[in-house]
Amino acid sequence: MRVIIEELLPINLMFSLILAQAQQPSPEDVAAIQLISNLISLISYLVGAFFCWKIFEKCGVENAWFAWIPILGVYANFQAGDEEQPVLWTILACIPCINIVAIIKLIIAWVRIFQKLGKSPWLLLLSIIPCVWFILLGYLAFG
Repeated sequence: MRVIIEELLPINLMFSLILAQAQQPSPEDVAAIQLISNLISLISYLVGAFFCWKIFEKCGVENAWFAWIPILGVYANFQAGDEEQPVLWTILACIPCINIVAIIKLIIAWVRIFQKLGKSPWLLLLSIIPCVWFILLGYLAFG
């Protein structure tokens, strides 16, 4: 009987049955993973906001501390990039579908920030690589 069942079950289904019988992580393990993930996210946010704060101070943004507050940080980015209507672009950045245009303007603002600080705007292309953005922000803030 067992041979007949094994012949009838496709290989994928047998693997699914084996995986379903695997031991599930304990609630303590899940909680520990979530805690570590949250700590990494918090540290990343704090480091990024600190670097942006220093960059905005270098660019002469009046309220550089806006870097610590998420939506106001976008506003400060537009200010540092010398956009003519930073309030409008910050609002547009929060509207779905329209925010694509605002993101393009934000990239242009970052190009201007790089130029203001005497760095090559081509370095901005390195931000495509994961985790390099923090290195670039540190380079702009303290380099």
